[in-house]
Amino acid sequence: MRPFLYLSCLSLAVVCIINQRAYAENPQTAIQQKQAGIEFFENKIRPVLVEYCYDCHAGEPDPENASFVLDTRAGIRMGGDSGKAVVPGNLKSSLILQAIEHDPDFYAMPPDEKLSANVISDFRKWIQMGAPDPREGQVKTSPLAKKSELAIDFEKEREFWSFRPLTKPDVPEVKQSDWPRNDIDRFILSKLEAKQITPVKGADRQTLVRRVYFDLTGLPPTPKQIEQFVNDPSPQAYEHLIDRLLETPQYGETWGRHWLDLARYADSNGLDINLTFYNAWRYRDYVIQAFNQDKPYTEFIREQIAGDLLPFENDEERTQNIVATGFLVMGAKMLSERDKEKLRMDVVDEQIDVTGRAFMGMTLGCARCHDHKFDPIPMTDYYALAGIFRSTETVHGNRLNNQFVSGWMTRPLPIKPEHASALKKHETDLKTLEEKLKTDSDALKKLQGATSQQQRLKELAGIVVDDAEAKKTGAWQESVYSKNYLGVGYVHDMNEEQGKKTIRFTPDLPAAGKYEVRFAFPGSNGRSSQVPVTIQTEQGLKTFHVDQTKQGPIDGIFTSLGSFEFAAGQAGYVEISNKGASGYVVVDAVQFLPQFDLPKPDAKLAKKTEAKPDAAEKQKQIKELQASVKSLKSELAKLKENAPPPAPMALAVGEQPDPADYRIARRGNIHQLGDKVDRGFLTIASLKEQPEVSPQQSGRLELANWLSQSQNPLTSRVMVNRIWKHLFGNGLVRSVDNFGHLGEQPTHPELLDYLAQRFVAEGWSMKTLIREIMVSNTYRMSSDFSEERYQKDPGNHLVWRMNRRRLSAEKIRDAVLSISGKLDLQQGGSSVAHYPEQAISPNRNKKVEQNPSEFRRSIYLPIVRGNVPPALTVFDFPAPEMLVGNRPVTTVPAQALFMMNSPFVVSQAEQTASKLLTDSKQSDGQRVSRLYLACLGREATAAEQTEAVQYIDSLKQQSAKENSDPKAAVQKAWASYCQILFASTEFRFLN
Repeated sequence: MRPFLYLSCLSLAVVCIINQRAYAENPQTAIQQKQAGIEFFENKIRPVLVEYCYDCHAGEPDPENASFVLDTRAGIRMGGDSGKAVVPGNLKSSLILQAIEHDPDFYAMPPDEKLSANVISDFRKWIQMGAPDPREGQVKTSPLAKKSELAIDFEKEREFWSFRPLTKPDVPEVKQSDWPRNDIDRFILSKLEAKQITPVKGADRQTLVRRVYFDLTGLPPTPKQIEQFVNDPSPQAYEHLIDRLLETPQYGETWGRHWLDLARYADSNGLDINLTFYNAWRYRDYVIQAFNQDKPYTEFIREQIAGDLLPFENDEERTQNIVATGFLVMGAKMLSERDKEKLRMDVVDEQIDVTGRAFMGMTLGCARCHDHKFDPIPMTDYYALAGIFRSTETVHGNRLNNQFVSGWMTRPLPIKPEHASALKKHETDLKTLEEKLKTDSDALKKLQGATSQQQRLKELAGIVVDDAEAKKTGAWQESVYSKNYLGVGYVHDMNEEQGKKTIRFTPDLPAAGKYEVRFAFPGSNGRSSQVPVTIQTEQGLKTFHVDQTKQGPIDGIFTSLGSFEFAAGQAGYVEISNKGASGYVVVDAVQFLPQFDLPKPDAKLAKKTEAKPDAAEKQKQIKELQASVKSLKSELAKLKENAPPPAPMALAVGEQPDPADYRIARRGNIHQLGDKVDRGFLTIASLKEQPEVSPQQSGRLELANWLSQSQNPLTSRVMVNRIWKHLFGNGLVRSVDNFGHLGEQPTHPELLDYLAQRFVAEGWSMKTLIREIMVSNTYRMSSDFSEERYQKDPGNHLVWRMNRRRLSAEKIRDAVLSISGKLDLQQGGSSVAHYPEQAISPNRNKKVEQNPSEFRRSIYLPIVRGNVPPALTVFDFPAPEMLVGNRPVTTVPAQALFMMNSPFVVSQAEQTASKLLTDSKQSDGQRVSRLYLACLGREATAAEQTEAVQYIDSLKQQSAKENSDPKAAVQKAWASYCQILFASTEFRFLN
């Protein structure tokens, strides 16, 4: 029979052998023991394995994720590439224990939570029992087992559509030759004709102008703007409209917001400690400006990845380049993570993920722990990029004055010389005033305190020697921190140079005799419990040790050392030392209380007393200091009030002083590093030999150049697809953030390549591409439904009509404000300057409730992670800590309830009604038609006008019965109808 325990101790081994013999002699005992072990496994071990382990460690071993399985006895005892999971009887060699105990030098399993102490104890007991396990079955061999040993065939992988080099496809011939306006239409129509589908008719002018305004500016056209376009006879009226709107500031705000979804823009950190990003707005404004200026997309990429490393011609360009790198800082960070190397690499992982998905449509983060399961991205590519971002400084310093709370990089921006000079002068003046104020305040505090404390000193009986009169050896620090002291303060040894500091108190005793010696000090925690005090008396030297961790028992300050015989005059002394002390040694005064009647003071003592400054002189000094402090405070306040603007700062990355390649982290564990990987880029997207990374820099500059090169097959395709998505509701590749094998195939691959080639040829101009798409007949189609066409292409993949789209959260809110006339079109600037350092703080901040952005466009609202404005969240605003290229579009009851009950919507409906009623010459029917144009982009039908007027009249009559003010009743009735239109489905959707 196999022994149940493997023990090294000889005596226990002997016991084990005896037990084996006993089992051999008594088979029944062995059977019972075996059954007990199996029952223990079934009750205590198997349920834990099933609940916490089988999801990853069952079935076939996966060399890229879970190299061992735990669902069979053979599997759990075989283990994986780190060793055996269970060795019966051997706790030290059973690696499963290290995993479930979350050993810092091993993998933590389960990774999300540690099992309870009782469960871990059960596993220890089970292994000591010999790991009884009734499960049968052999370990299966995974078909993927050899994959990690084989190099990826990149040439074969480049046959996949997204990794192929860009081609210039031939424009197809079409039968319906009178329909296309440009080549985009020919590609679309070619696919439709192949399926015998014809495109629907074009949208009418009212529908089209509303679509164009929302797509380009994010705002509805006014009734006047609708009428101007509808009645414009020019054959180029539509093209002129697009050109005009592309040049408005609102274009950059609308399309900049699309990019901010990818940049996971927010005004706070989120996660564990939600600190305010006071300078994030500069990145937001940079993005808006980039779109308005039609910055070439390649420059846009290079500035966000490596702007701080780019050449510049002036301070404005330098500022722009630095601010752009806020893209890399914007991610949420676990600031309180104690393992700073883990925090650093988690930030690197987030930067790799967002760079891969935003610019290349690739999920690179999947290669952190193993080669990508589906795409040709080996771990070496991930760690080649990790070396670049690890050589970039993002996490920097501390926040909240807490060494355990990490900070993030902010960088000063260039300023004009006169501004710099003004700031320097202000800083110098401020420092001078603050130092003077501190000096006078301390002197005043000391003098005021000394007045009362010295009076207390005078009133003490006997002879008292203060620390100010004692002879000191070594450096002693003066202090008044502890309030219970005598005289002008006390001193302490700074807990330094033990054995090298003494302080001697020598009294001038008026007569020989016995005196009680009392030692005064403010006791407290952190002070020494063994302070040596030596007394020189008539009988010689005697040393005591005083515990200063507690207050003195006499008056809370004095400790009696006993009574001793002293000669008259200065023959004796008391000396305190810090020799052998552990903790602070504090010293205030020593009192000598005579145990006999003292003779009357002689003339010499009286003369000495008269020489001390009187109370009147001290009061004069106090008044002078009080006046000085008051004056200095006033000057300081005035100086701060008239301070020059602070030097601008930006969220921006920097270069680590020691850029270096990184090593592969085994299964993503940064504490188990393997081979070094040279810094570099994605092999699959590199058609030529990769450029070398400068050893003096992080490699971000080379990465930015590599991403933005025209030969990169991913960059142009991904951006073209994003632009198409925002204009049609779906991309030509519907998985806009994933161009890998798990993403969707393009519906029109030739059109995608055609547009990508055009994008590059036109200097990577986003405005040019948007205009080319929008002037096509494909974009101008109506969203009319056709059952026949739907049966052939239910998903509208072939684009036989324009998709009917729900407006984004920002467009709905901005449209309400625009129609009510309350929209504030002010651009740029901070939205969180009034926020506390903790954006969401346990202590409620009233200032945060005062929202200066209340009527500004939604892009300027404070986007605080965990507290996004309800007007946005209810309509699917994306979680700002995540990259979201394709927002979800839901229809839920909360949306209708928001439009019915939100104070914001109610107040704007009232404002809209007031605006409508300002023109007293209009009839109710005209007002209804005007309201329809403003809200829905079309006139009301005759039936709608009649119903609206009837509804409004009924509310007026109801108010009249309630004896309401007639004017208020009219206002209330119209406000109610305005809100009905705001809450309508047609208002929230774009045809």
